[in-house]
Amino acid sequence: MPHSPDTPPDSSGNRPPPTEQNLRFILGLKLNQLRKQKGQSLKEVAGRAGIAISYLNEIEKGKKYPKPEKILSLAKALGTTYDELVSLQLGEKLHPLSGVLKSGILEEIPLEVFGLTPLGLLEMMAASPDKISALFDTFVKIAHRFDVTVEHLLLAAMRSYVEQNKNYFEDIELAAENFRQRHEWARRPSPDLARLQAHLSQTHGYTFDETTLASSAALTGLRAITLAGDTAHPRLLLNPQLGGWQKAFLLAREIGYRELGLRETVTTSPLTKVESFDQLLNNFRASYFAGALLLDRQLLVNDLRQFFARATWDGAALVAIKRRYQATPEMFFHRLSQIVPHFFGLEQMYFVRFDHRRGTPDVRIGKELHYQRMHASHSIGVNEHYCRRWVSLRSLHELELLQSKSKTTATVPGGQRSRFYSTNDDYFSISLAHPHSLEPGMNSCVTLGFLVNDALKKTVNFWNDPALPVQIVGDTCERCALTDCTDRIVPSHLRNQEVRRAQQLAAVAALTS
Repeated sequence: MPHSPDTPPDSSGNRPPPTEQNLRFILGLKLNQLRKQKGQSLKEVAGRAGIAISYLNEIEKGKKYPKPEKILSLAKALGTTYDELVSLQLGEKLHPLSGVLKSGILEEIPLEVFGLTPLGLLEMMAASPDKISALFDTFVKIAHRFDVTVEHLLLAAMRSYVEQNKNYFEDIELAAENFRQRHEWARRPSPDLARLQAHLSQTHGYTFDETTLASSAALTGLRAITLAGDTAHPRLLLNPQLGGWQKAFLLAREIGYRELGLRETVTTSPLTKVESFDQLLNNFRASYFAGALLLDRQLLVNDLRQFFARATWDGAALVAIKRRYQATPEMFFHRLSQIVPHFFGLEQMYFVRFDHRRGTPDVRIGKELHYQRMHASHSIGVNEHYCRRWVSLRSLHELELLQSKSKTTATVPGGQRSRFYSTNDDYFSISLAHPHSLEPGMNSCVTLGFLVNDALKKTVNFWNDPALPVQIVGDTCERCALTDCTDRIVPSHLRNQEVRRAQQLAAVAALTS
């Protein structure tokens, strides 16, 4: 992982050396800044330094790093010293930017996901160095304030990449289909665990261990660890508490790594350390392959067509479809989030997973995806209380009531029309609440929400089933403007602050008009 600008020296007292790319960036910025401070053109400086204008332009853009004699010529042309140009210091105004460049963060953040390139970013820096430096300084301060790490940024970038592609990747779908046909695996809804294991063992030399993770208190929360010290004989450590489908998914993901030729892999499941964006991307692609192999799109599309054609909402029928595939609720809904937009045209949707520790009011969003635009059910603030009228939280509450009466492992379905008070957006939402398999006392609820539009009305026959509850909902209690809510947990103090500020601004405007 890259070091932050405040990374302390190592045991020898030295900071990590800057990369070659960042050396080019820093020199380019310094040359550009010095030249503009002196009001000189590229032609003037290049002429005095005895180099081509195009070459100087490439140096300033961070594309080239000249030889020492050329740097000395540039220093004389700009009235400075060789040591000043090769120094890693950018000056007081650009100090925050210098820290960012030296940290290596630009190499870790996948700028291309956001439509940027390192060179393009450098050009923006060179055009307005003071403003860009202040912007980076602001980001650093926000990151420190909210404990945001590069790992958080990489995970957010990965989510943006998935959302921009609507969570559907035809090349991986075809790779899974080709694998199935090549090995003559029949299309089936439930996974063949023995066949997956035999393929990894016979084709790739895998061995399997279901005792090590259970014997270590520190590792019992992990689903799997892949040990590939000897690449010809990798070991897959599996948690014995996993269900059959969960094990099948992990095996299929290992096949995905091999079939897709992905070398930078994730060692643990769930992920315990993010080392690079490529690692995250490869993990996603291998996981997508596993989902495509185990939850066949052709079978799923046929089942969903029949389900959407029902005259009325039937949560039990949805659970029955999930049970047919023997998948976990989360994996089943995540696969639906790939299939439904692509095959049914319901592109304005969201996927969200809530986690709830039984016996507490603590409900957190653990995973979310939003297609086309930001939707209302999304993570907001630390320690805020999500609206108890959301179908996700209602399903979790219903599951907890059932668990208080018996030791049930049931999956609780939920359906609801939700109209968000702040935006007036109308969503048709379905959910599945279930107990967490590896963490006793923890429940989760996965939800898919579809914007109520013409596409939904044409596709889902029961979208307006009068038996479905219709709720006016908010975001969090702290931000909610509803005044007659009987489900409120805490007062809407953040909303009240916004109202008071708006009144204050209106009063000031009235005095100055």
